Parts: sequence; structure tokens; C-alpha cells
Amino acid sequence: MLRAVKNILKLNPWYIGLYVVVLTLLILSSYLEYQSRYRDVLQLIQDQSAMTAAVIAQSGSGQAYLTEELKQSYIDRAIDMLSILNHIDKEQELSRSDLDEWVNDETIMDISTYDSNGKKDVGYKTASKTNTPAEIDQDNTWLQNQLQPILSRKTELLIVGVDQKADPVTPTDSIEDQFLVAIPRERGGVITCQLSMEAEQNFKYLTAMESALEDLLHVNGLQYLKLALDDREPYYVSKSGEKIDDTWTRKPLADILFEVSKGDTSLLEVVRPVFFNSSLGEVRIGFKADTLLSLKGQIVYQILIRTTLFTLLAFVLLIFLLARQNSALLEEEKKRIEAEVYRLEKLNRLREKQAAVGELAAGVAHEIRNPLNAIGIVAQRLKREFSTGEDQQEYESLTGTMVSEISRINESLQDFLEYTRPTSLNFSTLDLMQFLNSIQDLYKSEAMEQHISLTVQASTLQFDADAEYLRQAISNLVRNALDACESGASINLEGQKKGDMIIVKIIDSGAGIAEDQLSRIFDLYYTTKDMGTGVGLALTHKIIADHHGTIEVTSHPGEGTTFEIELPVTQ
Repeated sequence: MLRAVKNILKLNPWYIGLYVVVLTLLILSSYLEYQSRYRDVLQLIQDQSAMTAAVIAQSGSGQAYLTEELKQSYIDRAIDMLSILNHIDKEQELSRSDLDEWVNDETIMDISTYDSNGKKDVGYKTASKTNTPAEIDQDNTWLQNQLQPILSRKTELLIVGVDQKADPVTPTDSIEDQFLVAIPRERGGVITCQLSMEAEQNFKYLTAMESALEDLLHVNGLQYLKLALDDREPYYVSKSGEKIDDTWTRKPLADILFEVSKGDTSLLEVVRPVFFNSSLGEVRIGFKADTLLSLKGQIVYQILIRTTLFTLLAFVLLIFLLARQNSALLEEEKKRIEAEVYRLEKLNRLREKQAAVGELAAGVAHEIRNPLNAIGIVAQRLKREFSTGEDQQEYESLTGTMVSEISRINESLQDFLEYTRPTSLNFSTLDLMQFLNSIQDLYKSEAMEQHISLTVQASTLQFDADAEYLRQAISNLVRNALDACESGASINLEGQKKGDMIIVKIIDSGAGIAEDQLSRIFDLYYTTKDMGTGVGLALTHKIIADHHGTIEVTSHPGEGTTFEIELPVTQ
């Protein structure tokens, strides 16, 4: 019984399978949602970064364009002024007063003339251009180095500080942020034009792309900006001062989004191509990965919380279904156990009744058997030794009846004694099909004479039993079935294995047993036959019980009767 209850309380495989499927689908949907939302975040970052890159590229390109225009404007203005002054100097050597007329406080240029040896002749300088002798010497040294291509007549025009890399005669020690335009002097030497100090500062501010890009670094999260236009040296600004170069590892995350890392440092970089005036350029924007990691963490947290809640909900639902299932099954098992208890109590009462009656029958049989044998012997002597003359035939008939009835009573007493005597079983291994076939052979002829179908349906199964006693028990059932059947009826012997038990069924389509008689058919001395003793089914029940088995009967009047015997495979 305890094993049956444990089997009922086991988890239903269908529920477990359903739970696993639901859990798998939930995890899969969570993973797909994570991938989708993560892609959306990457796309959002790309879109926003692309817009920022476009703005930077546009403003940077415009800044570069304005820078070029401003530089060219300064160059053109300086060349025109130098050409005019050179023409005047050719007619009459320029004096300080001549230069004062051209260069005043409103002029952004400083004009100087040098002889053929590079020595400064005359010039106009603002008071704040250079303040110390050391700065003057440094400036003069730099100028003399820059003027060598003009003095040696290698070039007719010298421009320093603007596109100097395209000029092969520009000295290598040129200062990039210095502005200088020089042409050969007709009188010999050089005439030069430089920006005044205030103009030079304005020039540097207006032409410094890095200054414009650095203003953009104030945007929260941005780490560096890089703008490359045509074949120019890229403009690069960084908050940390560290340059992101090819030594950093780049891993693509999306179309224009990359993860750049070096050591423990990890950044995100957006690369966006730009076009300006039919020229191709590139903008790189680097920002902290914390934003993406934070968004990614939020997505994972939200999905994890929801998945956990759904998992717990599914688990609670599973427990609820299992509770309902087990409640129903336990109720059924309770009814089955109650029925089994009732059956066992009934069986126990039957056994107690049979034992009491058996003890009584044994005592009676022993008390009457010897006198009965004596009466039988006397009857036989009377029949054999005495004669009545004319009534001899009647006399012999009466004494013969007395002897036969005494013999029948003795047989009944023998059956009673057999029932009450302890059964000594001799177990051996039997083949179920062969065993049932042997019983069929015993009653085949009688069944054919009564036009009753007697069949066997069984498999080759091995089990332990006492062949003689078990044959006697089943033969009693087949004998009763033949007595209950009429011509055209059927009797079927079925055998099968169920777990560690052998099931034998004797099924007939005879008259059946009334419901009020079913509870008494295994009682000793109970019989519905005119010449029955009421011992056969009681003895069958005892033999099955001695085999540690059970026997049950179901019957419906007019439909037939089924006896079901359940025996252990091994004893």
C-alpha cells in the first residue's frame, strides 16, 4: 500500500515535460529579447553618434574651409603689399618713414627688408612683438634660416606656416604656427611680411582645428575626437591626452560601432565617413563604454527579474497541478484501499469461518468415520451372507443403496478432512501455456460433447507453483464453468504476466451467479447444486491462498462469470 501511495505521489512525466518546455521557451524568448534590445541599444548609439559625427564633420570641414580661406587671404594680401613695396623700393630705397606710411596701428602686417647677406636693413615692429633681447635674437636667427631659399635665389616666393610641406625649399626647422611671406628684393636681399603679434594670435585661434574640436569634448561621455580630411594630417583631441592608435585592439560591434581596448581600458568608437566639397574624410568619436555596459546591465537585470518571476509562476502552477492530480489520485487510492481493506476483512472472516467449520468438520468426521465404516462392513456382510427368499432382489437393492450411500458419505468426509488438513506444497517451475493446455486436455472431450468452446490464450511464461494442487484448484473452476454453460457457450482460459505477478482468468458465458450469492460462494458447504458438497470452491480458495495469491469473481446473471487468480511469479 505504501508503495502504491509513493507511486501516486511521483511527478507526472507530462507535467515535467510541459514545465521543461515552458521554461525552455521562456529562456529562449528572454535571450531573443535580450539580443533584440541589445541591438536596438547599439543602433540607437550608432544613430546618435552618426548625427554627432555628421555635425562634427560638417563644422570641422567648414572650419577647415574657413581656415584655408583665411590663410589664402593673408597670403594674397601680403604678396600684393610686398609687390607694391618692392616696386617703390626699386625706384627709391625704402626708408623708415616710407614703411611707417604703410604699416600703422591698424595694419595687421609687419614689413622688414634684408640685404643680400640676410642682415636686416629697416623694419617696422610693434612694441609688443618681442620684448627681450633674447627673444629678438631668437626671432632674427629663425628669420635668417627661413630666408636662405630667397637669398640663394632658389625660389621667388617663400611662404612659411601655410602649406609649407608642399614647398620643397622650406627649411626643416620651420615653426608651423609662424606666418611669413618673402620675395626677392630688386635692390638685392629680401623683403618680408609677417603678422603682428595680435594678428598672429588671432590667426592661430582661427586656424587651430584642435581648438574647435576641444570645445566638443565637453559633451558628457566623449573621450576623443579625430577628424581626417583628404590627405591632411588628422586633427585629434583627447581628454586623457592618450592617443588611440593602431596599438589598440578594435572589435566590431555593429555597422559603424567598434570596441577599442588596450589593457584594462575599454572604449567605444564610432567611425563615420564624411564628404566635403567632393572630398572624402572620416570622423572617429570615442566615448566611454560605461553607457553601453550600464544599458546592457539594465536589460539583463530586467529580463532576469521577469524570467525569474515567470519561472516561479510556472513552478507554482506546476505544484498546483500536481497537487490537484495527487489529490484526485489519493482520493481514488483511498477508495481502492478501503475496498481492499473491506475485501481483506471479508476474506479474513471467510477464513475464520472456514477454519471454524473445518475444525468442526474434522472433529465430526473423526467421530463418525469409524462407526460409518462399521456400518458399511455390516451392510456388505448382510448383502453377501443373508438371503430373504422371495424378496431377495429388493433386499439386495436396499443393502446396495446402503453401501453406496455410506461410500458417498465417506468421500465427503475425505473431502472435509482434505480441506482441514495443512497443505504441504511442493513448488516447481511451470510453463503457464503448457499448464493451461494440460487443463484444457482434461475437459476437451466433455466440452465437445456439450458443444461448448474451450480455448486457451496464454504466453510462454515461467512461474513457481505446486502443479497438482494448482491443477486441482483451476480444474474445480473449469468444472463449475462446464456445469453453468449450455450448448453454444464458451469457456476461455487466459494467462498473462503483470509486473511480478501471474494473472489467470477463467471466463465463461454461462448462466452467471446472482449478486446475493457472490459473497458466499467460497464459504464451506455452500452450494447451489443439487448434489454439491460446497467444498470445491472453498478448497480452491484455500489452495490459492496457500500459494500466496488471491482469487476474485465477477458475474452477471445471464452474461457469464469470470474468476481471476493472481499468483506470484516466484515463491
